[in-house]
Amino acid sequence: MLAAIGFIMVIVMVALIIWGKVALPPVLILLSTATVIVLSLVGALPDVVGPLQILNALKGYIGTGANSVLNTVVLFTFAIVYFNILSDAGMFDMIVGAVMRRMGNSVTAILLMTVFLTAISHLDGSGATTWLITAPTMLPLYKKMRVSPVVLLGLIALWSGVENMLPWTSALARVSASTGVDPYELWNQLLPLQIVGFVILLIACFVLGKILKKKGCGMTDEEFNAIKSGMGKQEDAVLKVSKTVLYIDMAMTVVMVILMLMGWMNTNVAFMIFLSFALLLNCRGSKEMTAQIKKHGANALNMVMILFSIGMLVGVMKDTGMMNAMTETLVGLVPESMGGHLSFIIGLLAVPLSMVVGSDSLYMIMAPIFGSMVETFGGTMMSAAAATTIGACIAVNLCMVAPTPYLALGLCGVEMKENLKYMFIPTWILSIVMVIAAGITGAVPF
Repeated sequence: MLAAIGFIMVIVMVALIIWGKVALPPVLILLSTATVIVLSLVGALPDVVGPLQILNALKGYIGTGANSVLNTVVLFTFAIVYFNILSDAGMFDMIVGAVMRRMGNSVTAILLMTVFLTAISHLDGSGATTWLITAPTMLPLYKKMRVSPVVLLGLIALWSGVENMLPWTSALARVSASTGVDPYELWNQLLPLQIVGFVILLIACFVLGKILKKKGCGMTDEEFNAIKSGMGKQEDAVLKVSKTVLYIDMAMTVVMVILMLMGWMNTNVAFMIFLSFALLLNCRGSKEMTAQIKKHGANALNMVMILFSIGMLVGVMKDTGMMNAMTETLVGLVPESMGGHLSFIIGLLAVPLSMVVGSDSLYMIMAPIFGSMVETFGGTMMSAAAATTIGACIAVNLCMVAPTPYLALGLCGVEMKENLKYMFIPTWILSIVMVIAAGITGAVPF
């Protein structure tokens, strides 16, 4: 009974997410509540009978779930505000402008500029921000170079997908909230794979640049200089700071990342401390600091609500016994010979799964179930989370049931059928290569 109700809940939840007419928090909260009520009514929860006991049970489930996501909520909130303050100060504009002044007139240079700008704009993990900054900036150059906008779309999507495995992004926040794995520990598993992905994409820029050049893509020096003179200039920043402060911001960010990479500072602590420094450096007085926190805290609020809602869902699934019941049912369907390879199989199939059900469903609903199945066969929740994250991150722009891919398509002037036609195979191949690399490193055992 527990397993049947659990699977019905998952199906309804995926359907509602795909439908897209209701925001995630009410979907997760109300469906979790309704499930507990149904379980009580059918006698699947012998100790929960009557309205008051249902409310008390929900209180316990929510407490369990909230505690499991608290660290992730702190990390995500402070990281979002930190990077947005540096953006308002003009640090990213300054970096892009410096690169633009040194960029040569070649197709390869334009491709490298695309991934560089994507890397800078995606530091906060926001897909919409990345597309709104990178696509409009680079599209005029692509048109002048006579390069298909599908190339622009693909490069931004794949690079941001690999970068989205950073510990403060919404992707790791979601999968961490649903599986209970620490986002920093998960990042440690994914970091070698990120390096593999970035190297592959950089090599692809050089190879693709030569191929496009042979096909007649490019522009004259006069055309290039005319465009470059109007791009890459630092816009009037929201926060008025000197270049000295911007250089300090850059150095501060590099130091913070090194401290986290070396494991010398916890990610939550790092962003809390360095956000404080960023506020003191870039804002004039308490009023401006408060305004920045309110402005960018609003960007994090939606995700914070989603994370706590996921926590409630996970608390209900675990504490009612649904998770174990569903896992036992699914494990019974897996041949014994395949059990030890389950994480690797999940990794190989994550791209098409993400396309069909959406990354949210994969992160929040399927990842903990996959993890429980893997644990049954002697694996770890961490390996299942890593396997799920690789494909889901890279395939995010192929998802047909999420709004951001359609924003990207609109900004690049590409239709979804073209996106799927030209990008599905490269995306899946990149994911498979990274999963194989994960097998070699042990993050996702063969």
